[in-house]
Amino acid sequence: MVKRSIYFAAGCILIAVGLLGFLLPLFPGFVPFIIGIVMLSKSSAFVRRNLSKLKTVFPRQYAKLHEIKEKLSPKK
Repeated sequence: MVKRSIYFAAGCILIAVGLLGFLLPLFPGFVPFIIGIVMLSKSSAFVRRNLSKLKTVFPRQYAKLHEIKEKLSPKK
């Protein structure tokens, strides 16, 4: 439960930083935004469902996002 809360909070913060980066010309917002979405997908079923829809609409972008998600997930 605590781990989900940490992922949710970090994901929200990274998405906010990413959105700020989209508005500021010298700060790249794409990277923290994508990492924030990946972190939110670990804590929210709503985000996971919408990311699965991304697979059918944008398959190449979904593949890249899935690679990032696999790199961030801890090995068991």
